Amino acid sequence: MKFLADAMLGKLARFLRIFGYDTIYASDLIDHYHTNPVPDKKINEYAVRSNRIVITKDLQFYKEIKENAILIEGEGVYNYLNQLKRKLNLDYDFNMEKTRCSVCNTTLKKVNNKNSIEEFVKRETFKNYNEFFQCTNKRCQKVFWNGPHIADIIRKIQNMTEN
Repeated sequence: MKFLADAMLGKLARFLRIFGYDTIYASDLIDHYHTNPVPDKKINEYAVRSNRIVITKDLQFYKEIKENAILIEGEGVYNYLNQLKRKLNLDYDFNMEKTRCSVCNTTLKKVNNKNSIEEFVKRETFKNYNEFFQCTNKRCQKVFWNGPHIADIIRKIQNMTEN
């Protein structure tokens, strides 16, 4: 299942990527279409062409494309995640092997030589963690690790599903 999150849902796009869902954020398309903001019509065209479900909070936009969209309501990324879980039966099991880059949506690759990424992370992070993953996009190359920020997200997801 692939998604395209509209311009109001950047944090949701990052979270879906963390959980391994191929998710384009509307702002990712600014360079592609050479316009900011990207018009709804172009967002929908891109979603249809790339077989993506549009996630939006914009009721008018949703009404125009509802056969290819999910309308979410309210506020807060955990609320949005919960709505998507209920509507699409999404799974939020965290696995670094499946995580996508939260910045650019590209796949990650396990770092075999920890020393190769030393310049990309803070000294304390480098010292305290041994397993790292790096974005395979040559323009991005962001480095990820399973740190306390991930544990916090997972705990909040678990609390969300228990309520």
